[in-house]
Amino acid sequence: MRQFDKRAANIIPESIDEYHAFSDGKKAADIALDLAKDTLTHRSMEWIGEHGRCIDNLIPQLSTLPHAGNGAFAQRFIAKGDLIAPCPLLQIMDYKYLNIYDYDFDENGNPYLVEGGGGNGEEDEDSGGDSYVEEEEGGEDTRVPIGYQMLYNYCMSHPETSMFMCPQTNVILINHCSPRVSYGGDCVKFNNNPDPSLRGANAEMKWATDWDPDTQEWLKLSLYRMKQKVQTGKRGLSMDIVATRDIYPGEEVFLDYGEAWEEDWKDHVDAWLPPHPEDNYVSIKDLNDDLENHLRLKDDLENDPYPVNAQLACIYWADDDEEIDDSSDLQDDRDWKNDGSKYNTQNSDYKYYGILVGCDVLEMNVTEDSAISITVEIYSKDGMSLWAANEKQRILTDYPVESIVFVPMKYSSDQHITGAFRSYIRIPDAIFPDHWKDMSD
Repeated sequence: MRQFDKRAANIIPESIDEYHAFSDGKKAADIALDLAKDTLTHRSMEWIGEHGRCIDNLIPQLSTLPHAGNGAFAQRFIAKGDLIAPCPLLQIMDYKYLNIYDYDFDENGNPYLVEGGGGNGEEDEDSGGDSYVEEEEGGEDTRVPIGYQMLYNYCMSHPETSMFMCPQTNVILINHCSPRVSYGGDCVKFNNNPDPSLRGANAEMKWATDWDPDTQEWLKLSLYRMKQKVQTGKRGLSMDIVATRDIYPGEEVFLDYGEAWEEDWKDHVDAWLPPHPEDNYVSIKDLNDDLENHLRLKDDLENDPYPVNAQLACIYWADDDEEIDDSSDLQDDRDWKNDGSKYNTQNSDYKYYGILVGCDVLEMNVTEDSAISITVEIYSKDGMSLWAANEKQRILTDYPVESIVFVPMKYSSDQHITGAFRSYIRIPDAIFPDHWKDMSD
């Protein structure tokens, strides 16, 4: 573990005796809790009451807004004016760092800007083909972005600044609502209230005060001075998300992202075109809704591949004897073809150890009672298993079809489709410092 993450390695027992003393007789969840406690600085209830801020007022649940994914819901009563959640921010000093450029690869595997992506479409020999990420030193950036990274949607900014500020807490779960437009769910309920003061968002953003004293100092800094601090690894801005009216347990919490955000959303809806069938794209939901008819045998994939955005995954967890052990000698006749019926969500082991890993279907037959008998091959992550290290196949028979799912290929989920919605959360002009306004809208 120290080769990958020294900080994580510090909490792992360093000997087998220490491991047994720490873990014997405990379930995995209890071990994890003990490890977490060992890494914390213990504080008294008095200290927490004076210096702490509650970060579990919000819990994630499916949003009441159609198609919005998850939202933030109140876990307890929050009175008007009370802090809903603290919101430390990470500063991105130039929003252009979130730009996405169109690029391709040369015969040596080096990336370069394609024609129309900015520049002349040829790789930069001096930079090893990395011209798609670096402009010429001292020159004007002529690259043309084709979109923004997904982080763009979760950050706060102002139309007249180049700086983005990205929340580090569950504040990112809070969706948009305003009295101007009702997008559904609890937002409609709020906007139907006869009292105008109870319509729209039930939360607002304010600059943090006593719990993060650095914020008040950083609000006075110029962008240039702030950039110098950020380059040395410092951060100092935080928001308070405050209730604008009483919020009751189970209510969804909303912020007003701003009128410009609503205009961006309208433009997106008006212009949106889904991926064309000719691009061999099928939504993951459609694939999983009719999974059995979309499954392919491994031998057939070369001529009849899965859609370009999808890959197959299976529920799996390693048995105790499957971990890499330099002292182990995997005999040639070792049988790595086992019964796979235990790999399902009803097995208690799934709760503690189950993960999704890449797989392929080797055989698929219908039994006499019309059930489907499936044999799958499981693929090891980065070869980190005894059987993969010895170039053996991990084959499971009678594998449950319910434990097979299609998942998105890397960078091909709905959020990564060309033309996917991108718009940032607007900080109200009334609280945004004028000396940070370094560009026009």
